[in-house]
Amino acid sequence: MTDQTRPKYPMGKVSRRFFENVIALHLGAKRADIAVGPANGVDVGVVRLPDGRAMISTTDPIYIVPQYGWERAAWFSFHILASDLTTSGVPPQYITLDWNLPMDIEDEQIETMLRVIDRECKKYGASIVTGHTGRYEGCAYPMVGGATFLAIAPKDGWVTANMARPGNHLLVTKTAALEATAILSNTFPDVAERKLGADVTRHARALFESMSTVDDALAAASAGLRGGGVWAMHDATEGGVRNAVWEMAQASGLGVEVDLTRVHVDPAVVEISKVFRMDPLDAISEGTLLIAVEPDAASEVIARLKNAKIPAEDIGRFTKKGDACRDRGRPFQPADRDPFWIAFSRAIAGEIS
Repeated sequence: MTDQTRPKYPMGKVSRRFFENVIALHLGAKRADIAVGPANGVDVGVVRLPDGRAMISTTDPIYIVPQYGWERAAWFSFHILASDLTTSGVPPQYITLDWNLPMDIEDEQIETMLRVIDRECKKYGASIVTGHTGRYEGCAYPMVGGATFLAIAPKDGWVTANMARPGNHLLVTKTAALEATAILSNTFPDVAERKLGADVTRHARALFESMSTVDDALAAASAGLRGGGVWAMHDATEGGVRNAVWEMAQASGLGVEVDLTRVHVDPAVVEISKVFRMDPLDAISEGTLLIAVEPDAASEVIARLKNAKIPAEDIGRFTKKGDACRDRGRPFQPADRDPFWIAFSRAIAGEIS
């Protein structure tokens, strides 16, 4: 990729600085019934309802990659949003879908995606309440619209990523760099197989089926929310596990003492990270959930996750307000840019072969 063809701005989410200096200053009217608004590291918004309950919502693009197969792509598009929503401890209940599709998509392909999303909605008890579907010039994969997932929760029957408390233990599920590994190995299988062989590539590609934290969050929440149980959850998306730990601490106004070497890194993740030159702790990891939990409940939450066939590790604890974020005693901050996007761009340009 030459300087002339290199994008002016990096791929992916805007920077934290842009969010704080631009987006956060343009959020419309201030309303007293907003319990949780847009913030770095917080996956959902929360509005207090007049009867004391809360409406929880999250919005994201509808992300469809046909190369994954229409069924897999639709499954992933549902779980990207459902994973954010269920960090509240509450499953999705109401869904809006806006499909802005390319002109060449076939009716059968649309039907396949809708059938998969219908299946996942029924699995978790969610209903599609409104939406829009159309083909338009200029629309292209993978971003083919947007969706909003909502739920109504009892008073105090929900949590957000900014509610961690001093002394909470921090649990991490599955593996670091889950999404980065699954996406790269499925998008560039020839590169992975040439470098690593068929068996490692097959295992890396199979991680695709784990790119959801819905079952992780609901299993953890079943141990109880707030007092005596789970206080905060966060999906380790852009920036990976290291960034997610830092975001939870910053959003909650706390320090954190962790040992990031205790985060599980699947052997296939290790190998794919070497090929694509990523630090797995910094790479996007949809499907990896961080959970802040009362010390006395940590073993119970881990047991419930294990019962759901979801591995989890206790990597440390949150400390008091004003403390630093420390990994084995050393202060840390997240990387400036997720290495997945760099690796993806280099692979597209043929610089990894």
